[in-house]
Amino acid sequence: MMNNRRNRKGLTRYCLLVSIVSILLSGCWDRREVNDIAIVIAMSVDKEEDGKYRLGVQIPLVSSMGSLSGGGGGTSGNESFYVDSAVGKTLHEARAILQTRMSRILYFAHYRVVVIGSEVARSGFSKPFDIISRYPENRLTSYVVMTKGKAIDLLNAHPHFERFSGEAIRELIKAVTIPVSIKDMAQMNITPGIDTFLPVFDPVNTQPKGDSKEIEGTGFAVFRGDKLIKIYKRSEVAGIRWFQSYFNPFSFVIEMDDSGPISAMVLKGHAVVKPMIRQGRIHFDIQLYASVFIPETLSPLDFNDKSTFNEVERRLAEKITKKVDFILNESKKHRVDPTGLGLTFAKRYPKLWEQKYKKRWEKELPHITFQIHSNVQVTNIGQTTNSLMKEGL
Repeated sequence: MMNNRRNRKGLTRYCLLVSIVSILLSGCWDRREVNDIAIVIAMSVDKEEDGKYRLGVQIPLVSSMGSLSGGGGGTSGNESFYVDSAVGKTLHEARAILQTRMSRILYFAHYRVVVIGSEVARSGFSKPFDIISRYPENRLTSYVVMTKGKAIDLLNAHPHFERFSGEAIRELIKAVTIPVSIKDMAQMNITPGIDTFLPVFDPVNTQPKGDSKEIEGTGFAVFRGDKLIKIYKRSEVAGIRWFQSYFNPFSFVIEMDDSGPISAMVLKGHAVVKPMIRQGRIHFDIQLYASVFIPETLSPLDFNDKSTFNEVERRLAEKITKKVDFILNESKKHRVDPTGLGLTFAKRYPKLWEQKYKKRWEKELPHITFQIHSNVQVTNIGQTTNSLMKEGL
């Protein structure tokens, strides 16, 4: 009898405990069905003439994904994506206005690219990007790029190799330029001794005389603080690549006197920077290392000849030195430091940096000196040492 009562009490307690736990574990109250959300894959930020911000979003149209047609801005039908925008005093207000005309909830947890327009870059990107750090859906790993015109125009481009311009930008960032994420941009902006830079992409017509808008990486934008200082062509700032932890291969051409041009592809590269104090001034000894592939030569050079091979490496070293020398002299001229020389100095001389240079690095930059040494090794010349078209092969 006693055992039966104990069993009933134990069962009652167990049922009560299960009921309480079941109430606490009911986690579906804030569920979002896939059919109820609009997944943003790219967004743009522009500044209007009245000082307000225009937020643009690119959303895939799942119902049209089966067709092979390209994307389009602001329309549905057979288009594979939808672009829309709204203007507000803040990005959150613009987002709220956008939401009032969308039957699905805007969902920002999966966007891959943020495009900022030239006016946002000139006036400062910090204010409109404040929402990035506060709103939990935003991804700090998303890439940031700049365009010379309106950012919304880049979202409306019609790339042919990808269904969405946002996806095309993301793939191009990884393939042809230096990737910069929201996290990278924030760290560069708040860290003394290094200035922010962003890749620049623009919509361009296909050649020759095409009317289709493709997307091209056209250069880099350099900032002081959060404001744009100057935009450089892609070929002008190749020297920045040696100072990054991630090296993206790139190509250039060298001239061999009157014998013809040679194409070169830098496969790997890095810089070893040694800061020092020389005659009361900050000096940097910079060792550059590069592994180069020769994919093409229009010069009748014999690569079996050791002296010819050495001459090609010497010309390559000269070209690389000029590229790095250009960006460092531009840094001195405009008092910006996208290569992070100040950060390197701070690691080598932490006390001196804190006491003397941290707050006045911008003023000290024009007075620094540097010496560049390029070490180039041609690691691959293809399957032949001479051209197949050359007589005697």
